[in-house]
Amino acid sequence: MKCRLVLVPVTMLLWSSIAIFAQRGTSSADVAFWVDYWGKPRVALFGPDEQTFNQNVHEIMFPVNVFDRPLDSNTLNENVQWLKDHPSARFYIDGYASSDGQEGYNLNLSRQRAEWVRRVLIRKGIAENRIALAVPWGQLYPTCTERDHECWSKNRVVRFVYSPN
Repeated sequence: MKCRLVLVPVTMLLWSSIAIFAQRGTSSADVAFWVDYWGKPRVALFGPDEQTFNQNVHEIMFPVNVFDRPLDSNTLNENVQWLKDHPSARFYIDGYASSDGQEGYNLNLSRQRAEWVRRVLIRKGIAENRIALAVPWGQLYPTCTERDHECWSKNRVVRFVYSPN
């Protein structure tokens, strides 16, 4: 009974903080920064290993409201093969969603995408300890900010980010 008395307020506090966080908008300067950032080629901060990783591991695009069927499964298979050939590479998996729809829904969808890609990589032979973290970003940090279907489709993506050992 005591556990329930503690669990209820903690749960309510957690949900209210998520709602408050989701309501905080990002400024247009923040959005412009990330659009510019993702529009540029990735910079290799950690040397030639990261540069090779960035050149060979590609982002996975997804259709609307789908987390378990990428638009091109060959890209995922090519990534798996490259990662198998380079067993020392560690990385993050970043999931994103378009800005069409509710922020909470998009955050959950991006989490499902990142987790699905992580599970597929593990199932196909990539060691779990090589994946530093699978992170959902929802509709934050868009590649494109226009309010149309073509632009939204560019933001339904899972990206791989190099992690130094």
